[in-house]
Amino acid sequence: MGSRVELVLLAGAVLRVPARRLRALARGDDGALRDWIANESAQRLAEARRDARAALERVLAAGGRVVTLADPEYPAGVRELADPPAFLIVRGRLGRSPWREGVAIVGTREADEEATAMARALAGRSAGPVVSGLACGVDAAAHEGALAAGVATIAYVGNGLGATYPAEHRELEERIVEAGGAVASEMLPGEKATRWSLVRRDRLQAAHAAAVVLVQSELGGGAMHTMGFARELGRPRFALEPRAGGRYDGNARAIDEGAVALPWELEVAMENVRSGFVRGALRQAPLRQARGDDG
Repeated sequence: MGSRVELVLLAGAVLRVPARRLRALARGDDGALRDWIANESAQRLAEARRDARAALERVLAAGGRVVTLADPEYPAGVRELADPPAFLIVRGRLGRSPWREGVAIVGTREADEEATAMARALAGRSAGPVVSGLACGVDAAAHEGALAAGVATIAYVGNGLGATYPAEHRELEERIVEAGGAVASEMLPGEKATRWSLVRRDRLQAAHAAAVVLVQSELGGGAMHTMGFARELGRPRFALEPRAGGRYDGNARAIDEGAVALPWELEVAMENVRSGFVRGALRQAPLRQARGDDG
């Protein structure tokens, strides 16, 4: 049925216990949680335990699991966030890395044909995993390109298990899991995506990956949040060179803010990304050794 820690974490999430207290619990300190729930009614606590058991049953029935902050499977890059989730609900295989891995390929939901084709091509040539957000446009093209090439792909989503967003990508979600990739969320089962939860999802993409590639985005696009988080985390950032007449204002802004401009020639672009991976690894590896596994 799952461990006591998993159930208590889920119950805490149901009660909307602050994230920092849940993180403390995930690391083995339940004092902060006890302090928080001291004034909760017996009825409310009983309801939270019931809801947590139902949530865990739903996760397990769907072939998923709860991966806590203390679990070795928890993505090393995500631990580096100032506010890592106390747990992730995961279907499929996240992979195990001593550092961080893969490339996040992100962009607008309203990508043009050239951009979606480039996203598919970049994903298909990546060593993997390809990280994205299951959204329409660039995200879907990146996942599809990875699947077609046999490259593992991971979707971080802003909804809970069973509430796929957008709903038409439920079949894509299944194919990602069946192909050896994963779908991961910090949301409780059944919770619907919101504008805020999608922004929160963007930080997980940036944190998991060793580098982030922006294919196409307008200035107000959600992918710009991912680029911002990548910048804060010190991840190598890349953006395709803006094209005239398209939705590329976000690309221009990202390049102005330090992202490496990538040409539209696939081989040259991939070589630049690979070089950025190496530079990023050399720059960050001593920090990882100094800070240890918990970031």
